[in-house]
Amino acid sequence: MSKILSAAIIAVGLSVAASGYATEGGTPVSADGLIRFEPPQAVSCIAIRVEVPQDKMITGLRWYNGTSTEAFPEILIASGNAFEPPSLDQAVTVVQNVRGLNRAWSEVDFANAVASQSGTLFVVMKYPANYAPEAGQPVLGVGYANEDSPHHYFVSGDGVLWMKVTDNCRVLLEPILADRAPGVVEKRGQPDSPKPEVRLGLFAAPNPFNPQTKIELGLGSETSGVVRIVDVRGFVVAELYRGALAKGTNAFIWNGRDGAGRAAASGVYWVLAETGDQKLVRKILLVK
Repeated sequence: MSKILSAAIIAVGLSVAASGYATEGGTPVSADGLIRFEPPQAVSCIAIRVEVPQDKMITGLRWYNGTSTEAFPEILIASGNAFEPPSLDQAVTVVQNVRGLNRAWSEVDFANAVASQSGTLFVVMKYPANYAPEAGQPVLGVGYANEDSPHHYFVSGDGVLWMKVTDNCRVLLEPILADRAPGVVEKRGQPDSPKPEVRLGLFAAPNPFNPQTKIELGLGSETSGVVRIVDVRGFVVAELYRGALAKGTNAFIWNGRDGAGRAAASGVYWVLAETGDQKLVRKILLVK
């Protein structure tokens, strides 16, 4: 959800499962479905940004689990900056072969607690490589709930490029914090590094989305081109823009409608941006 072009096409889908209920702090929480990656990815993971005060440390993780018959291979901790997770090769594994309960809230303790020098860490839950459950069998995945969420969740289909999960989807994944102990492992990073003013490439957020998504095309020089929405069959659904493109960020909104103003069906679409010297593609998911 493999770098800027071909694998900036992160295949992330929400596969709805039967709702479940668990108790978190005495409050019932409903899981409306499970986050899955479709088609399967060699590297796929979910990350949550966590604010960790100087007097606290992360000792484990609590999440809504899909099935007890399969395990997540790793949970990792990364520092990065305050805006999005770093690439997975900069993260440190804190626990392996994590198996949770069947459609229920689950917990795991880390082998070593982790603190933060900067105050920001990312907890990453990694899915099995190329995970594809058999039809009719229980599904491994982290649960989500349809509600406004102030938290910062991200998904990646290559461990390099991250996409932010839409704000109206609460991912049922959270760290367990405790008072900091002497000698705890401390992750160091550069969280105060300024965010680049312009990201080169094609981006869409929120993604998945409903009813609209903002598309940004970052260019290193002035040019001209066209930005289209294409369906999985390759047919053009809507042409968002045609003409001159500025150096820097060019922003567009797709409201989930075709060129005739009709609402598009739920499913996977592609944003296709063609300029004089390049073609950029981004996969997006419209959910209703």
